[in-house]
Amino acid sequence: MQRVLTPAAAALCLLAVGCGDGMLRTQGRLVKNGQPFLPQTGEVVQILFVPIFPDGKLPTDYYAAEVDQAAGTFRPAGKNGKGMPPGKYRVAIELMKNRRDQFGGKFDAAKSPFVVEINSSTAEIVIDLDKTG
Repeated sequence: MQRVLTPAAAALCLLAVGCGDGMLRTQGRLVKNGQPFLPQTGEVVQILFVPIFPDGKLPTDYYAAEVDQAAGTFRPAGKNGKGMPPGKYRVAIELMKNRRDQFGGKFDAAKSPFVVEINSSTAEIVIDLDKTG
């Protein structure tokens, strides 16, 4: 018996793997005290994925995440909205209010303790602000 993918199933498969271009679009949640971390009025969460290279080379590119401020979720979008390549990343997080990081740089691109490995089997990234190393 031969199986045929419906157009909807084929589209879902392509979306899940980044349209076959090697780029990945996983999803994630930002939590604190076991609950979604939601910014207060006037605050905005920004999340960047900073590549960590095995040879210690400094990254020249960061990959921004689309953040749903009302849900505490995010999706790495990359430069063109198509995701980012597989690899190891430091996750930089800023809580911006009046152009100042309310975390005081604690989770910036150089100091953030949140490091994740992203590959085709990464279903979800959970960043727990209570677990800072």
